[in-house]
Amino acid sequence: MKRTLGKWEQHVLLQQDPFVAEHIPETTVYSKDNLDDLLNRYPSVFVKHNTTGQGRAIFKIRKNDGGKYYVNGFTIQGTPVRKSMSNANEIQELLHPFIKFGRESGLYIIQEDIQSFTENGQPCSIRVHIQKLNGAWVIGGMYGTTAMEHVSESGIVNLHRGARVMTVSEVLSQTKVRNQKKTVNKLEDIALAAAKVIYSVLPNREYGMDFGVNQEGTPILFEVNTTPGIGGFAQIENKAIWKRIVALRKMQSELDKT
Repeated sequence: MKRTLGKWEQHVLLQQDPFVAEHIPETTVYSKDNLDDLLNRYPSVFVKHNTTGQGRAIFKIRKNDGGKYYVNGFTIQGTPVRKSMSNANEIQELLHPFIKFGRESGLYIIQEDIQSFTENGQPCSIRVHIQKLNGAWVIGGMYGTTAMEHVSESGIVNLHRGARVMTVSEVLSQTKVRNQKKTVNKLEDIALAAAKVIYSVLPNREYGMDFGVNQEGTPILFEVNTTPGIGGFAQIENKAIWKRIVALRKMQSELDKT
């Protein structure tokens, strides 16, 4: 069975590189106390299942002055959730729907919401695809995404949960970034450094890196996908980036034969 890396294990690994550590959100293991601690320091947080993907089992949570929690996201099954809760026990039941039968759904993490928005308030993100070719890491390509209106309140930007694909230049032009070239270079530098860290434990030929851009215009690495899809790249620039990634994959396969 192929080894995978959970979100918490990834975070612990990425923290070991000082440069990468400067560009990841504050993250901790989920507990009621940790949830309240982060919500006392940030306007909102994301609670994410340690191993699920495609935007499932991820929730944006905020808390008002009266102690009420507002939860917006998707269950493990992908069902949309948008509700207010009077206490953290209700959140526990949402995260672990079978807890009444003595079964938990696995580990969750809590992550600082870095407020990755366009200037119009749309949640946005950037995917960086990185590949190892002949011993060197190369950037296969990048694209940007913004959340579609019907899920924008959750802040979850995922192609499987309603997101629009665009070029990196298009998405950065809608943010507070003023020097796109400098930001793209920083995205590449963080992706290269993170790839080396993850490769030391899980040596794959390619990774997909999900970034946000905070309100100071600094790229922040949310997560490393160790089995990345490339369908999003086929939606931009006449499939040019998609074709480049496929060509690099073919070159990787040819080198494997030698």
